[in-house]
Amino acid sequence: MKKNKYSFYSIAISTLMLTSLFVASCSSPQEENEETVVMKQGFQIPQLLERQKDLSYDEFLKIKEKFNKLSFEAENEKTKIESLIKLSEIYIYEARVTGEHPYYYNAALVTLNETLKDTAKMTADQHFTALFYKSTVQLSQHKFNEALVTGEKALALNNTNSGIYGVLVDANVEIGNYEDAVKNCDKMISIRPDLRSYSRISYLREIYGDMKGSIKSMEQAIEAGAPYSEYKCWTIVTMGKMLENHNQLDSAMAYYQFSAKERANYPFGIAGMASIEGKRGNYKKADSLYTVALNAVPEISFIMDQAKLYQKQGKTAEMKRLIPRIESMFQEDIESGHNVNMEFAFFLLDFKKDFKRALDLGLKEYKLRPNNIDVNRLLAFAYYANGDNTNAAKHAKIAMKTNKQEGDLYCISGLINQDKKQIKKGFSIDPYQDHLFADRAKKMI
Repeated sequence: MKKNKYSFYSIAISTLMLTSLFVASCSSPQEENEETVVMKQGFQIPQLLERQKDLSYDEFLKIKEKFNKLSFEAENEKTKIESLIKLSEIYIYEARVTGEHPYYYNAALVTLNETLKDTAKMTADQHFTALFYKSTVQLSQHKFNEALVTGEKALALNNTNSGIYGVLVDANVEIGNYEDAVKNCDKMISIRPDLRSYSRISYLREIYGDMKGSIKSMEQAIEAGAPYSEYKCWTIVTMGKMLENHNQLDSAMAYYQFSAKERANYPFGIAGMASIEGKRGNYKKADSLYTVALNAVPEISFIMDQAKLYQKQGKTAEMKRLIPRIESMFQEDIESGHNVNMEFAFFLLDFKKDFKRALDLGLKEYKLRPNNIDVNRLLAFAYYANGDNTNAAKHAKIAMKTNKQEGDLYCISGLINQDKKQIKKGFSIDPYQDHLFADRAKKMI
């Protein structure tokens, strides 16, 4: 995902570096209905979209060469399955790099389903890999329960691959099965300590409020990352965002700059720099950086952050001009099969003040994963916005059950409970909160 606190792709580690072999080789790097429609029309290899010229284009040229070779080999029955699986790796990677999630994740899913139509023709390794990749796509589309089922099927075929444990970690985290996530993470790192396992340990420690341990693990993850790789840069930015959310702006900026040097024009690093500049009051610079990042990748969280920047400056007209674009992007993702209930609900709260609809979406997501702390945080905000303090308090309590140190969570809990100490703690963690009730909370303390 996965960036902005309410980011579309904010699940912290999901799908991180699951296709590392592909990257190494290259750079050295209505769901069912839509799939059915494509299949009825006959399977055709989805095209590779052109990249922006300033988005690691040298890497893309190598990818394009490999894509053409695999597409040719996929025409041969003997090499079809292996080629399609490797093509799906390309789609998954391009989704991450280019931000063209609606297109590429569907392309990967359709391609993988084509290989899985007749598993008798697959080797055990191909069957495992196809299920493994399918589960990562489901994670990316925020279909966490489905990803867990697919991941467990893959695990039954191969329980010695560390990557599949990563899928189970991510799925269990997002569903709210935190103890199961920890168990799978222990298994994962026992098989292979690397960027993927260290970064997941970091996220789990963050969830349980161990920031010192979380930072240490993320440092290990960064050290284990391959130079220039998108995955290493993603991890660097994740570290920056963690520090930024805990009021360590200088350190966060250093990590964002590091990512942009590691991989030229890395858009998520540039967007991170924009966020820091905005918090420092350098609005013009921040706006310029967001524009640079958006020119490279059409990432919805960048636009939402830019809208927040305008909102903060009182530039209402500029902010309102972005709203239709954001809604259009949400709709595009929904139509492609991406579950965005939680992200869209926060958008409705912060930008549209549509409290009723936000609550409805929150409850819809709650039915899917009632134990997830972020879903319960959303409901705490949504119920409070709708004037229902009883239910808001209930969900805020669940959201705080792991002791995750989040400024806005302490803030909303303090407002619900009329507890000034909680609000003060929230602002001590993150004094730059800009959510719907930040100003109200400041007035209380």
